[in-house]
Amino acid sequence: MPLTALKMLTLLVVAALIALMLYAGQPTSLFWWASALPFAAWIIGPAVLPYVFAKRFRMHRWPAFAMLAFLAASSAWSAVAYYQAFFVSTSSTAALAFVFVPLWQWAALSLVALSGGSAIAFRSYRRKRSARIKR
Repeated sequence: MPLTALKMLTLLVVAALIALMLYAGQPTSLFWWASALPFAAWIIGPAVLPYVFAKRFRMHRWPAFAMLAFLAASSAWSAVAYYQAFFVSTSSTAALAFVFVPLWQWAALSLVALSGGSAIAFRSYRRKRSARIKR
């Protein structure tokens, strides 16, 4: 159940980010496409990786819940930041939001992934240790 919800939210967020990139860019230029495609991985990556992590560790139930919570919070925060940058602000540097918002998302995702990986490793260590003690 949480993996399905995470998949749907991931697809929704990716579609919204692609639409925002098309809105902010100049998709009629061939040069724009050449430079935007690698940049799209930077922007869309923090939305796709939580699903990949949850799918990878689907033997445990809680990573899907953690990644769903992360994606929901991260997407809500980034939606506010992108809205302020592109629709409220009249600044000519609004496109820098495409650099700094994903930077914070990548940092937060790294922290969540390291915490989750440490928890899984610690739990595995405790199981192995308790199995040795019982013998």
